[in-house]
Amino acid sequence: MTKEESLIFYYRLLRQHSLNDSHSGNGSVRLDNEKFAVTQTGACADTVEANNIVVCNINGELSKNASLDASIHQQIYQELNDCNALLHAHNPYTIALTLKSDTFDPVDFEGKLYFGELDIIECEQDNYLSVMPKRIIECLKQQPIAIVRSHGVYATADSLELAYKWVCSIEQSAKIAWLAKQI
Repeated sequence: MTKEESLIFYYRLLRQHSLNDSHSGNGSVRLDNEKFAVTQTGACADTVEANNIVVCNINGELSKNASLDASIHQQIYQELNDCNALLHAHNPYTIALTLKSDTFDPVDFEGKLYFGELDIIECEQDNYLSVMPKRIIECLKQQPIAIVRSHGVYATADSLELAYKWVCSIEQSAKIAWLAKQI
């Protein structure tokens, strides 16, 4: 499977497992030291195909039709040399449980093992693309996943599979924390 095909596969999985709605979230994969592939703006995760993947330069202007978040992906690839994949999802339990806190401390074994206590970063809606890349990058330098209050998660990794694992694992931890609060 090519890197672009893997991106399609994992972007679809985010939707299939209710981590995104039909047209939300995005993903990218580093192709080499100069280029990365990112989902197209407005791509439907249920029907995404190869023509919905846009190749962009890591340094330089972004390609037309790249995801709205493509500049965030680009800046992450510029700053984090060990990042080869990035997934952004709107995990519902993670979002809900972090609306009113500055940290998220998983209660389950895997969450504690993978993450420990995670900082939550404030979402700057009015200046999202000018402010958030730096906040997300600084967070990702400290932890494998950035949780943006009221917005979702950004997971970076060496591979799309590992980034997907982080997105799923944090959501599982959030579900378990929510269930534990019901007891």
